[in-house]
Amino acid sequence: MTWEPLAVPPDAAAPHPITARAQPIPVRRTFAEHAHRRHQIVYAVSGVLTVAEEGRSLAISAEEAVWLPTGAQHRVGSLLGAAFRSL
Repeated sequence: MTWEPLAVPPDAAAPHPITARAQPIPVRRTFAEHAHRRHQIVYAVSGVLTVAEEGRSLAISAEEAVWLPTGAQHRVGSLLGAAFRSL
């Protein structure tokens, strides 16, 4: 089987640079409530994150992620520690 290349449309680039963040979150620590000027995806590669966003709280494992839209007030932490990642 032969794979054929696809042409990428010239306007397919992301409208803004993508920023990645990797940081361990120690036991019982949280980032203070804040918001971003761009959308954010939050996930963990190990452990469990707690995500509080505009009246709801979630616990997400390493198989899950949370989409936080631009301007959403939120905080992220971990009860037992986690390897935090975000885009």
